Amino acid sequence: MRRPSLELAVAFNRLARQDDEWFDEPDEFDRLQRALDAIGGIDDPVTAAAVIAYRVAKAQAFGEANKRTGFLLAKWILDRNGEDGSALLPPDDREFAALLVKAASGLDVEAEMVELLRRRHG
Repeated sequence: MRRPSLELAVAFNRLARQDDEWFDEPDEFDRLQRALDAIGGIDDPVTAAAVIAYRVAKAQAFGEANKRTGFLLAKWILDRNGEDGSALLPPDDREFAALLVKAASGLDVEAEMVELLRRRHG
């Protein structure tokens, strides 16, 4: 299974940030790497996508756009591993977005995110 690199996650975050979302706070690459490492033993792309989105949102490794970065990485995993990322994670996905907000606030919704994507996958 293809997994995203630290460099790819950072590049996605840079693209996801708006011009007015830059702060002097340094990014926490160790936290981001731990989030990426969490899918190291997962061979199912649907599960890996949910876990990476949850872990990146929860890690809050960037000054801004953590949830957007997690969402983009999840779609990337799906698309690069034989799944249709746009079908499982449409751009206007309020249900998944609500779970990302909960993850970013520290709530443990990883299992809910996995279940949501598995249910959509069929």
